[in-house]
Amino acid sequence: MPPKVSIILTSYNRPNFVGKAIESVINQTMKDWELFVMDDSSNHETAKIIQSYLGDNRIYYINSGVKDEDRHKTTRYATLINQAISITKGKYLSYLTDDTVYLPNRLQVMTVYLDKHPSIDIVYSSQKVQILNEQLKIVSERKRNASRVLKKAANVVDHCSVLHTRRIAEKVFKKYKSYWDDNPECWHNGDAVFWMRLNEFQPFYPIPHVLDQTVKAPQCFQLLNRFLPNEIPNGTLVKGLSPEIYVIDRKIRRKLTSEMFKALKYDRSNIVDVTDPLLFKYPLGAEVDQSALSNPEFFPNQRLIKGANTNQIYYLENNQKRLIEPRTFKRFGFKVAEIITVNPDLLSLFKEGQPIEAVFNPNYLLPDNLVFQIGSGYYLSMENQLHLIDMNILRRLNLTTSKVIQLSQNEANVLNQGAPINWGFQK
Repeated sequence: MPPKVSIILTSYNRPNFVGKAIESVINQTMKDWELFVMDDSSNHETAKIIQSYLGDNRIYYINSGVKDEDRHKTTRYATLINQAISITKGKYLSYLTDDTVYLPNRLQVMTVYLDKHPSIDIVYSSQKVQILNEQLKIVSERKRNASRVLKKAANVVDHCSVLHTRRIAEKVFKKYKSYWDDNPECWHNGDAVFWMRLNEFQPFYPIPHVLDQTVKAPQCFQLLNRFLPNEIPNGTLVKGLSPEIYVIDRKIRRKLTSEMFKALKYDRSNIVDVTDPLLFKYPLGAEVDQSALSNPEFFPNQRLIKGANTNQIYYLENNQKRLIEPRTFKRFGFKVAEIITVNPDLLSLFKEGQPIEAVFNPNYLLPDNLVFQIGSGYYLSMENQLHLIDMNILRRLNLTTSKVIQLSQNEANVLNQGAPINWGFQK
């Protein structure tokens, strides 16, 4: 006989939490369930913890085997959920993430409600949210209340607080040819998009009790993804869930050794924590190591350099050295502390690029990754264009500490304007 409830747990690299999530299902007072743990090719530590629970024959483990370079191509958790729904058998469907736990009576309370109200297809409960610090200690708590019948549940209800019938999921599939939308544009709010699909057929009915508890750690996807643009500017220091630090250099990611991080005068406060799908979107290039100090092809761009025997300062871009005029150095907010003194022989090997002058003209080549202000608007220079950018995105990229270069409208008029840089998520 099929189980009453099918639970779909999506997991990726959460060894500190995933075991608790699984145990919260095992400890349910209602025992008629099956659990599909959909592991998105996690690290060995996470996979080992999941596999330790497979002695329970109600628990199924599926490892996606996705390649890192393919993670950005779909909304991964939606892809996994779609895969799981197609092989589950329960009358009711429920969702869980590896940073959330069910309270012991969750399944019993929700299924009893739906059994008593056979015309209702969707219920949601209140949820307790705990905010954690870097040491995974609780710093604050709040409650999401379930108090209203929701005809618009998108961006209101967390997907770990919902249980719905299979029949309404099949209605969604019949109309959209999929359950959840796994288009990569849905990364930040995949559940909200699915809720909109469900709401076309029925509202969400509330169960006012807290039936699940979730934690938001600094490395959780929603926090990492917040205000991240789809493209990371060249010269940006980035880090995913693993401890390695990379620099985005001509649209590839290059790992920085600790020795070269110091030698190239990078600042740890400029490191941007990013989601792994965005990180792995950039192909892995040559590691930045000692060879950079003797070969210009391996020296990272967006750095200030000078020869040991000269006062001329250059900005490296596209593996060319661009001479900076003294008055431009000050106006553009370049910092003396960031100048790297290199061997004269290495300096001579760089090709000469267009000088960075103080006066703008139609042939001016803008240096990348500088912040400009025109009137009340902020702009980021990328690929010889000025791109309007929201202040929240500038903060997310750690660019608000950069000197903002004031431009008059007349100066801006002779420069190329590109598309605005936006955060993809819109409510």
